[in-house]
Amino acid sequence: MNTESYTNIFEDSYKKYLGVREQDSLYVPITDLLGRGGKRLRPSLCFMACDLVGGDIKKAIPTAVCIELFHNFSLVHDDIEDDSKLRRGKPTLHIKYGLPIAVNAGDGLYALCYKALIENKRLLGLERAWEIFEEIAKQSIVLLEGQAMDLQFKDSREMDESEVIEVLRRKTAKLFAISAKCGAIAGGAPYEVAEELGTAWEYLGIAFQIRDDILNVEGEEAKYGKRIGEDIAEGKPSLLLINCLEQCTASEKEKIYNCFHNYDKQEIEEVVNLFIKYDSLRYSEAIAMKYLRKGTETLKQIDLKGTGREAIRAKMVSMGEYFVEREK
Repeated sequence: MNTESYTNIFEDSYKKYLGVREQDSLYVPITDLLGRGGKRLRPSLCFMACDLVGGDIKKAIPTAVCIELFHNFSLVHDDIEDDSKLRRGKPTLHIKYGLPIAVNAGDGLYALCYKALIENKRLLGLERAWEIFEEIAKQSIVLLEGQAMDLQFKDSREMDESEVIEVLRRKTAKLFAISAKCGAIAGGAPYEVAEELGTAWEYLGIAFQIRDDILNVEGEEAKYGKRIGEDIAEGKPSLLLINCLEQCTASEKEKIYNCFHNYDKQEIEEVVNLFIKYDSLRYSEAIAMKYLRKGTETLKQIDLKGTGREAIRAKMVSMGEYFVEREK
């Protein structure tokens, strides 16, 4: 089964977990955001992990839906806290519908993600259903801790490289890890295999986010779906920003700080030129490649018993490589 097939399974399934309700001020923005699409990487990874361990993909549907709803909840709240203007090429929910409705929609996505997990008790049995619930519940705390670190940087403007990587791990990479791990659990894999898959995708998730941050300063806005350089204006602690701040002069630092919370295209371009001057883009690419190698090597070393799994493993490795090579 190819990645597009996994995506199609998700698209054919998720709406029923929203239920049949009147399109009121809660469900209109929720269906709007989900209807904009996105890459659906996390639910696809959940299905692929289930497939990799020889499981029945249909039994992973509630878990995959839960993970994507959780991811979208985090996007809504991130966009509010960062005052982002675009999400998937359209106005963010708080811009389009107003702040109170957007907050409620984000909370609604969070509640619905847990509701989707109820079905796992019947599909997987109590033990595996509980394991998946535990992973998602723990991820809720990890994500909030990562966002707290992000917000703290906006005030203190102090963070080193190891702390940046930790933010990336908590806010992005860990959810990729949970997607793979929970997909494997839903597929009936031994705990050790599920854990190894999670470890591999934590590395790959860090590579993904570094690449995403690079695309925000050198990608094409029409492809990327956000304003180019918006991460700089939001004061987001990316690896390339921190690497540049560690090298540049005091006056150049002030130039960067002046861009925070003030989107000015010309000033953003000047900051990007500083990233180029101090080789921060190329340095960040190299770190992304390091985590890509760690992730793909971990994937290749997982002991998979049975036949027909190597083709799926190869697809999973290719998916990881896409994380660093992608243009949007």
